[in-house]
Amino acid sequence: MTPEQAVALACDTFGATPAGAKVLRAADAITVQLDDARVVRVIPGSPSELVDAERVLAALPHLTGLVLAPLAPPLRRDDAVLVAYPRIHPGLAGRVDLAEVGRALAAFQRRGRTALAAGVELPAFDPLAIASRWLAHSSMGASEAEQLLAAITDAWPGVTGPTGIIHADAHPANWASAGANGWLLIDPEFLSIGPEVYDLAPLEVVERRLSADPSRFPSFLAGYEALAGTVDRAALAAACRVRELLSVAWLAAQPGNAANTARARGRLSDARAGRDGSWLA
Repeated sequence: MTPEQAVALACDTFGATPAGAKVLRAADAITVQLDDARVVRVIPGSPSELVDAERVLAALPHLTGLVLAPLAPPLRRDDAVLVAYPRIHPGLAGRVDLAEVGRALAAFQRRGRTALAAGVELPAFDPLAIASRWLAHSSMGASEAEQLLAAITDAWPGVTGPTGIIHADAHPANWASAGANGWLLIDPEFLSIGPEVYDLAPLEVVERRLSADPSRFPSFLAGYEALAGTVDRAALAAACRVRELLSVAWLAAQPGNAANTARARGRLSDARAGRDGSWLA
């Protein structure tokens, strides 16, 4: 589904004018701003993928107050699931200390364990399947794709520790302030069952690889460990390696940009070699 098709579908479903709508983000799901008050997540996929998306969205009431709540129940139309959310302004820009955000992640996972005990069912987090799906639409050569998938296969067994509900994409842009009520996670399309330590990796990788400023990850980790206990550093390092490799697969799948493919190749080389150089270029 193209971003233009997503805009048309979202506007038709929720009674908005296409001229006033715009795409905010286009990845596996497409975020369409309908107006000043509403956005719609358009989640395309195969029948089995849409069933998984509906399972994820059905779990959100169990995480009330920790994940951004939809405005209405999700709808399925034209090989996509659509869900409307309030328009907010997410991100951690300007925040120097992220201890509060780390505590919010620990609280999210604690609530997730309660939800699992109550019988909530979610897909298992499978980084190899995610990378394979992205690489199927990339301009990377077969040999490079095989190297990337092999590196994920090698690293993933090291991501050990307690298993629970994970957001799996808790990078800085997927957090939103709830004011006095703390912090909310948004964009829950990867909500799944997996090693809880993996939820630390998206923010760490962005801070270390993609930020020109001093990393805020130590404060985030300190806040998390204050509620969740000490994190195994070897498992965290393996989780970060998997996240880096997934970011390479995602970048390689971005359409029509030779520069993205070149950057993906460079990042793959860095990730396989364990180099800590900046990925800003």
